[in-house]
Amino acid sequence: MRTLSRWPAAALATIALAVASAAALAQTTPSAKPVAKPVRSLPYVSIAGDDGKQRHYETNAIPLLFNRACFGWRMYLGGPNRVVSLTEVLTTSRPAEQVIAGPETEVSADKTRATTRMLETVHDGVLQRSWCIIPGDPPGTYTYDISIDGEPRGEFVFCAIEVPDQNPNTDPRDLSCPNKFNAVEYERTRPGKAS
Repeated sequence: MRTLSRWPAAALATIALAVASAAALAQTTPSAKPVAKPVRSLPYVSIAGDDGKQRHYETNAIPLLFNRACFGWRMYLGGPNRVVSLTEVLTTSRPAEQVIAGPETEVSADKTRATTRMLETVHDGVLQRSWCIIPGDPPGTYTYDISIDGEPRGEFVFCAIEVPDQNPNTDPRDLSCPNKFNAVEYERTRPGKAS
């Protein structure tokens, strides 16, 4: 004690603060719970295998496995459960042979663009949509531009890739896709608005 009393008061305060901080860190670090990762916005693919089990992948490479592969996007919006006005514009690099669309979807004459306007529900802060591959869906790039409540919010770019043998055990992560995970979240232009 006698040695410490010769130090200036400021130095003693600094040492005491450092010791207290180290003690607090030592007490909280081992028992601290890991921080939960935030929910991400992402493209995904799911495939029904021969065994009937659905396999899920976080990727934008879609194997064109007819009536087996499905794909979609999931966007984290945060906030409470609510209904939002969704505008989703799909643009494909090649025309589809057939288009199955409801009254909320407008399809271009050349079958390369479909604009869907509808009300969708945000659950636990997440909005998502998905579709399944049908015969006649073209290979190439599929781009989804997403607007919510009239505000552009993101883009998801998928690669639709032919699988000649229609092998349901195809792993989409092994497919060649020039823009893997090309998913973008736009900055909000109207801060403070919940959506």
